[in-house]
Amino acid sequence: MGTVDCKIEGGIATVTFTNPPKGFFTSDMVAQTRDIVANLENDEQVRVIVFTGGLPDVFIRHFSVEEIIEMTAALRARRARGQADPRFARTPLRLLWEEIDNTRKPTIAAINGYCGGGGCELALACDIRLAGPGDYTIGQMEILVGILPGAGGTTRLARLVGTGKALEWVLRGRTFSPQEAAAEGLVHHYIDGDVLAAAHEMAAEFLDKPAAALAAIKQVLRSSWGKTTAEGVDEEGDLFGNLIATDERALEMMKDYVAGGHQLKKF
Repeated sequence: MGTVDCKIEGGIATVTFTNPPKGFFTSDMVAQTRDIVANLENDEQVRVIVFTGGLPDVFIRHFSVEEIIEMTAALRARRARGQADPRFARTPLRLLWEEIDNTRKPTIAAINGYCGGGGCELALACDIRLAGPGDYTIGQMEILVGILPGAGGTTRLARLVGTGKALEWVLRGRTFSPQEAAAEGLVHHYIDGDVLAAAHEMAAEFLDKPAAALAAIKQVLRSSWGKTTAEGVDEEGDLFGNLIATDERALEMMKDYVAGGHQLKKF
């Protein structure tokens, strides 16, 4: 079972995701993380939150496709019984990203390895993204298993890099090396060294800044777009739920991906 650990030192909380052997994110890990984030939000001694991966070369590879296949079966069974769909935009996963997005405290993603799908969505929900060295990729590659991002990837990516780039990347399932991600603006900085140490060094800059001012800066910038993130993610979540409930090709592609040992082609 995957674990989510939290260490607090000197006002900096480090949240670490570990799920060997491949580093997938799971519903159980979502629950663990939501509890941790809620506790950190209410801990006035914590000034900054850093997220990172606990496996070599893995931040969060992506959300478990096996679990999405199970969601697919459950959703189709509900429809067969004439029951209304659950609101995918209100799933615990989407709510977790929203909670990270809306925390009053600065958040930093210290990306130390594969960061795709739900892992990229988590990074996009953070205020600052740093990527360390390694032979790994970052991006929203859900189309390569026949689906679309389901918890905010489209909306947050478009706000970060613009609709044009986001459309190309999500339509193609385009992923980037850490250096490419920095050049394209997907991450703020490429760190040629220990990315977690660099994240902690940056986090220390916030320790002597007023917490109320930091929270106000986050609030005014996060709400500066005409359409709210919640509105965009609501639409995305509804589309995701409808897709997995109706599209046979999507289910086939997800099953092929799992059966093939979780291998994706890089574009």
